[in-house]
Amino acid sequence: SSPSTLELLWGGGLAAGCCSFFSAKNCQERGGAFQKRVPPKSSSSSSSSFGRRRRRRHRKIVIIQNGFFDDVLKAVTPKEVFADASKEKALEREALIARAPKGTMKSAHALLANTVIDGEELTIAYDAREHGWTAKAFHERVDGKGPTLIMGKTVKGGRFAGYNPLGYFSVEDYRDCPSAFLCVFKDEQTFLNGDRSGMEILPNVGSPAIFDFGAQGPTFGVDGLRIPLGNAPRNGSSYAGVGDATTSYGSSKKCISRLGSHYASTRSDGITNVFAKGEKNETELKELVALVSPSMERDGLYVS
Repeated sequence: SSPSTLELLWGGGLAAGCCSFFSAKNCQERGGAFQKRVPPKSSSSSSSSFGRRRRRRHRKIVIIQNGFFDDVLKAVTPKEVFADASKEKALEREALIARAPKGTMKSAHALLANTVIDGEELTIAYDAREHGWTAKAFHERVDGKGPTLIMGKTVKGGRFAGYNPLGYFSVEDYRDCPSAFLCVFKDEQTFLNGDRSGMEILPNVGSPAIFDFGAQGPTFGVDGLRIPLGNAPRNGSSYAGVGDATTSYGSSKKCISRLGSHYASTRSDGITNVFAKGEKNETELKELVALVSPSMERDGLYVS
């Protein structure tokens, strides 16, 4: 009988099996999976072209699913190696946080632990006070920059953040992303010192997680955190025009937050938004920035 998938992979040892199986000569990538053509057994009883064509039609294909290489790596790598790498990463992160200036950068590096941009260089791509409180300015500076961290401060001093692993592209649609999250800072000292013990993570719990419309600012869920930047009508449509729509919010600094439907229902203190204690579900912003990592910039869409 023909050799099994396991025999093809492991026959003759891991190194020999893998090198032979994944040789560039015999493998090709189709639809995200590698396919290996297994040659038929030689037959002395038939040498006609018909017989050869028939045998070719019956060649079997072994499909290696996505994630196979990760599984192989985990299987052959001692757990101690992963543990050591994790400790080394944590030490590098702590050193980075210690070197970072107080406030935005220090808190950003602390908050992004264990994300795809953990430990990466960060830059402020957009600052509303410098670049303008408009959706047009936001998307001109953030679209295509990769995973993005939004950080804001309300007029009453409430500090919050929202992490979008997919980044922004003005795709005029909403997208699922289980790894997106919101965060609230216990107080100003937590923010200044990058103290993770005072940062409360509010995970994504419903779909969709991210709205990416060109005529509005960063939006997490329908109402988990919505920053229209003065240009989006209440239905969230972008078709009124990027940067030119008549706002229905009255102020480009308006911000809306209602937890529960798409992000964690309540905070530990019982507040149902990401703002300061005493602020309603709609408030005004004093600061708004978007941080990205230059190493993650790309033209195509990120997927969750």
